[in-house]
Amino acid sequence: MKTLLPFAIAAALLLPAASFAADARTEYYERNASADLAKFRALDVNGHNAITREETRGDIDFTSRFDDMDVNRDGVVTLDELRGDVERHYGVKLAGSQ
Repeated sequence: MKTLLPFAIAAALLLPAASFAADARTEYYERNASADLAKFRALDVNGHNAITREETRGDIDFTSRFDDMDVNRDGVVTLDELRGDVERHYGVKLAGSQ
């Protein structure tokens, strides 16, 4: 029984740390999702809630991810496609995307 005490103490100390790590990870993913939305808005210069490959030219992040985001392969990434990409990769809902 005495040998289990150190493990019980360690477990009790690690539980709050695990909770903090999960919260920090969620905050990190939410920041990335917000950054993706802001970048999408900046690239969507005509404000039609869609970006073309041409509009992403020069943006390393979106250019490299364009094919993954363009689910229906029509050469355009819509806000809905961005929303789906964010949910698949970050597991969070895209705030402010309406």
